[in-house]
Amino acid sequence: MAVFEAESLGAGSVTVIIPAYNAERFIRRSIDSALKQTYAVSQIIVIDDGSKDATRQILSEEFAGRVTLIEQQNGGPAKARNAGLRIATGEYIAFLDADDWWELDKIAEQLRVLSASPQAIGNYTGLRVVSETEELLADLDPVVPSNLNETFRWCNPGVPPSSVLLRRSALEKLDHGYDERLRGSEDWNLWFRLIKFGSFCICPEPLTDYVSSAGGLSGDADHMFGDFMKMLDDTLLAGQSGLRRAIWRRRILSYQAFKACLTARAAGNKVAERSYMMRSIAEWPSPFWASERFRYFAVTAMRT
Repeated sequence: MAVFEAESLGAGSVTVIIPAYNAERFIRRSIDSALKQTYAVSQIIVIDDGSKDATRQILSEEFAGRVTLIEQQNGGPAKARNAGLRIATGEYIAFLDADDWWELDKIAEQLRVLSASPQAIGNYTGLRVVSETEELLADLDPVVPSNLNETFRWCNPGVPPSSVLLRRSALEKLDHGYDERLRGSEDWNLWFRLIKFGSFCICPEPLTDYVSSAGGLSGDADHMFGDFMKMLDDTLLAGQSGLRRAIWRRRILSYQAFKACLTARAAGNKVAERSYMMRSIAEWPSPFWASERFRYFAVTAMRT
């Protein structure tokens, strides 16, 4: 397969930022997918976030000279990605989680679409959702970009970091990068702040292989709901006031309580499932807002 140079797409240099924590089982796959892109990336930065396994040894021995390694005490993916951003040199920034990987033409396709969309601040792709054993679970189309301005206020509709390529110039408009208070909602937080400066465009093809895992913080309903609460008032409701702010606050709380209910259900925590569902209905009892809540409510009531 041909390797495209920057000039052939009218594009520029690309930096890949990979946070890694105890990633010895899959870090090779992730880095290899970045190294083998048909559009050659110019810089790969891997941040070892205080791993206790062989991640650091693999990086320093097997990828020496091909990746830039940053070592830090465990501080979470937001802090790790910010460390990478501080030394990134690319005109475009691509994020890749250590357990995910890319199809070979992912970056080339994103740059092609971005070149035709000069107003866009970034691009995200469709997803191949896979299990930890690489079994294909689903191909997901990306959410329509025209809905993002409104949707990002109350949820992340499925734009994981590994699917995103950003213009560096867009990131430079922010007063800070990832919010280091957060360990789960940090990507949603960043996208919401970025969308104020321009739109995203999409590559509809499933070019990002996204690993769905039942474990980790993303499977902890209390953690994810608490993480969301840290940014509710100062980020999601920023610029809102009076009755509009009060209405949006309850709507957002209602939907995120619903999402926490689903997370608790997947984890088999029936007590938390019922508690979050009841909170969702109490915050916004109208079926005309996120009506899917009421379909799940009946199932929750029967289960618990």
